Amino acid sequence: MKIRHIAACLVAVSLTALLVGDSLAQEGGRRGGNRGGFGGGGFGGPGGGDPTLGLLMNEKVREEIALMPEQVEALKKIREDGGQRAGRPDFDFRNASEEARAEFFQKMQAERKERSGKMREQLEEVLLPEQLSRLNELAIQVQGIAALSSEEVQETLKITDAQKKEFETTRETIQTEMREKMRELMAAGDRDKMREAFGEVREEIEGKVLAVLTADQKAAFEKMKGAKFEFPEGLQGGMRGGPRGGGAVGGDRGGRGRGGDRGGDRGDRGGRGGRSAESAN
Repeated sequence: MKIRHIAACLVAVSLTALLVGDSLAQEGGRRGGNRGGFGGGGFGGPGGGDPTLGLLMNEKVREEIALMPEQVEALKKIREDGGQRAGRPDFDFRNASEEARAEFFQKMQAERKERSGKMREQLEEVLLPEQLSRLNELAIQVQGIAALSSEEVQETLKITDAQKKEFETTRETIQTEMREKMRELMAAGDRDKMREAFGEVREEIEGKVLAVLTADQKAAFEKMKGAKFEFPEGLQGGMRGGPRGGGAVGGDRGGRGRGGDRGGDRGDRGGRGGRSAESAN
């Protein structure tokens, strides 16, 4: 019974990470004190929910969008305000019924969505249009197919209700298969095989989810990623693979570089685009 319970928990957590994009939350918690960052915690955590905010915790991402010192300070204030509003939920999970838990999670999701919307509005006030556009592209790149759960992405790609149901069916099917496999591997105590199994599941989910999209939707999804960006170690998307990067779609952007190499790209803005990494910190 204990092995079955642990396996079920591992499956649930792992699938959540694969389909939601756990690397952003990890980055926020692990690098809260990142040089030039916003202090402890992360935008992508419980207080935020918007992956674009979580990305701003990373120094290389701030370089890529040429974030200026005054913008860093403004974003720090947004994070602090968001963290104060979030707080710690007062709920007795252990003694609550399944119905009460479901109701609680639904309430938390609604509150998180509301907070994320408010923080997003503040983010749009702080960032320049081209900075926000590039940040959105990076968010989709780092999320991979998890970005397909975003309402904005679904609307842009015109994802149908039938396709959404296929996504859910795929998740449920793989969850069942993975649970059985994890039970066997945990009973054998083979951690290497468990890691290998998770890797196989990643590829399987990605392939099946992308297969639901039409050719036009796949092309549009690629275009939304913009020019490919090499993310730092530890900030790789939950679903890596061919479709994740900007690929050929980014070719029309002139192979845009990062930080100080982009002065020519934004020179008409009084040198803002050419700010070096040090000036953004």
